[in-house]
Amino acid sequence: MSEIKTIQIGDLTLAYKEFGTGDKYLLSTQNFFLTDCHMELLGKPPYDYHCFLIYMRGYGKSSHITDPTPKNYNAIWGEDVVAFAKAMGISSFYYTGVSHGNWAGWHIAFHYPQLLRAFVCVDGIAQFRDVNPNMTRRTPGFFEQVDAVVGNREALEKMAWMENWPTENPQRLARRAANHAEHTEILMSRAREEFLVPNDGDMTCCQAKTQDEFYEKLSKIPVPVLIWIGGLDPLARAEDGLKIAQTIPGASLLTYQHLGHGGADECPEMAARDCDRFFRDVEGRIL
Repeated sequence: MSEIKTIQIGDLTLAYKEFGTGDKYLLSTQNFFLTDCHMELLGKPPYDYHCFLIYMRGYGKSSHITDPTPKNYNAIWGEDVVAFAKAMGISSFYYTGVSHGNWAGWHIAFHYPQLLRAFVCVDGIAQFRDVNPNMTRRTPGFFEQVDAVVGNREALEKMAWMENWPTENPQRLARRAANHAEHTEILMSRAREEFLVPNDGDMTCCQAKTQDEFYEKLSKIPVPVLIWIGGLDPLARAEDGLKIAQTIPGASLLTYQHLGHGGADECPEMAARDCDRFFRDVEGRIL
């Protein structure tokens, strides 16, 4: 297991894990990383990527957020990845993330495409919604509810990573159990403020005000993009992934009928293989 390192960028501390060597860089940012996730596997044989797994500000050993003011942290996390790359002397890189980890990738694809060699969006998509869900919306008793779950194993076990899609495959079932147990421990180690990150995030990642504007901006992305998605995913639906893949020039769509929203965490070997294949195939691509 790689040690967690830190880098200081101004007042910001970013924690990260590093796998592999060389200048074939791959970056990813998440609020947590499961052991042997596909981003980690790409930094190990038979692959040859130099991977940096960056813990989002607000989580783990990265700087925590105590300011309760709602902000678009989807964009901030993307800017943090750009700042990390600059601090590490990385001029271009591949990007891949799972679910919430894709927001930074989309932000970079829209605003810093010159940095991206290619982007594989796994178990998630950028999307426009008429009413952008406000993650900072607080219901009555919200803070009391948070206080009730911090350090409460029984409550956190109900919140931890889990997949319920039908399968009898012993490897998938074993991975499910391991992921749930590991994520429970991650949640158990979290401080109160890690449950309260005031993300008022723009899920289009490009400040689009209408759906037409969103697709117009998608159509101008010059970066090779693969949408990797589970056919059973209720959050990043396959039909929405298809529309995005049809809009971005030269984009690809890969759908696994038997997987849901956590498909890559359940089958990271598949996700790593598909990322590597796509990254190699788009070198010198012709549009």
